[in-house]
Amino acid sequence: MTIFRHKHTVKHEELEEILCARSNSLFSEYEVASGIFELADGPFESYQRAVKVEIGASDSEVIETFSYKISAPFWHLLLHFPMKRALKKSHSSKDFSVWWAPPNRFDAITSQTVSLLCVAAIVTGFLGALIGQTATFAAQEFEAGDRAQGVLLATVRIGVLLTVFITALADSRGRKKLLEFSLYGGCFLAVLSAVAPTLWVLGITQSLARGFATSISILIGIMAAEAAPKGSRAYIAGLLTLSAGLGAGIPVWILFLADLHIKGWRLLFAASLVFFPVIRWIHQHLKESQRFKAHIQSHNFTSGRKQKIVAKRVIFLASVAFLLFIFVSPASQFRNEFLRDERNFSAAKISLFLLTAYTPQIIGVAVAAKLSDTKGRKPVAMIAVGIGTILTVLSYSIAGFGMWLITMSAGIISAGAGPSLGVYSAEMFGTGRRGQVNGFLSLAAVTGSALGLLICGDFSERFNSFGEAFTLLSISPLLVVLIIYLFFPESANQELEDLNPDV
Repeated sequence: MTIFRHKHTVKHEELEEILCARSNSLFSEYEVASGIFELADGPFESYQRAVKVEIGASDSEVIETFSYKISAPFWHLLLHFPMKRALKKSHSSKDFSVWWAPPNRFDAITSQTVSLLCVAAIVTGFLGALIGQTATFAAQEFEAGDRAQGVLLATVRIGVLLTVFITALADSRGRKKLLEFSLYGGCFLAVLSAVAPTLWVLGITQSLARGFATSISILIGIMAAEAAPKGSRAYIAGLLTLSAGLGAGIPVWILFLADLHIKGWRLLFAASLVFFPVIRWIHQHLKESQRFKAHIQSHNFTSGRKQKIVAKRVIFLASVAFLLFIFVSPASQFRNEFLRDERNFSAAKISLFLLTAYTPQIIGVAVAAKLSDTKGRKPVAMIAVGIGTILTVLSYSIAGFGMWLITMSAGIISAGAGPSLGVYSAEMFGTGRRGQVNGFLSLAAVTGSALGLLICGDFSERFNSFGEAFTLLSISPLLVVLIIYLFFPESANQELEDLNPDV
């Protein structure tokens, strides 16, 4: 519980506003007694504002005492000072706004759900990044080249078959249960990868681990979309993207361990052990999706009638997933190999480069998330994919300070694709088919990813240059921009049920 007093002086004509219940984009109050206000709606488990006024000759001294508990497990410490500052300023309802607040007000349940899902996103970000960050060092221990790495990174994607099965089950067995199963499974297999005796055993364990990690990503996206207010789905997708990025950054932070010994990369996989108590904590606090519960009740009432799937939505989303990941996966997975092989970076130097070049992606995600909800998904997605692709190709083609600057710019702009495109897979399908279709879309994405990795691994050895390989691969994401422009609907500020009226 946070308690603080805010003492300030106001004009007499401003007293009426201070002594009234407040309602803004962050929270709303109601009056329970003279000068005592409690929460009507907002991101708090508990909240009270008590007002005392001492009237002077020309102005009045106001003492507001706030007592509240933010409904944001784990993240409440991060929100402590921003929330305190926002509450102090909230006495001025005219043009009151908080830049970090969602477009639509969150209630306590939504805040708690999103907070827990963001923690789960950290885990999936970590699991998803492990093989990409360590492949070049594992290949060094096992004496494998670029082509073998490409095959390894491609075969790891076979685990998507497990994803398809898990996400389909989530439409009947529940999102929460399958999310927890995937979290435990992914972490267990990551720990098992730490003792892999050969490159192919590593590929097998990471294939299954990647399947679980993809399932986690899909399920948290679905649960977030089903919990979100209609005007804040992209905003929440942005929070999940940032959280997953934080998780993906953990292997980068500890990548220096790979320099300690030729087997040092194994310590990164062993670090997955720390997440087991975190998963237990998520189990204790996360609630099942209310939309899913309502769907199950309705499903039983209608004698098991299945919801419809709009085929054209599946086609254009699958096409985008396939084409985009032909470029995105190798651009991400081969970054360390490029830096180590073509730029002669050590593990520590790679870590420093990635941290300084990619941390500013936060800016791109935050801006794109807000714009996607307020201005629309399509323009944000087209800019993020189109310009981001061109800059990424350049980042593999130049050296020195220019490489760092272009890589940072590419990361900031490309990051906007997460919140702008990521929401479509949940928005375009009904509750009873959301998991099933998302599993299929992940299959399309992973197929593109595997193809891109194989092509890039082969081209990089043929041309002895990643720059030329990515120049050729860039054709596919540029086609994505055209598909978004021609076929994607605008889904911002619409309820999921309105987007899927017949399903």
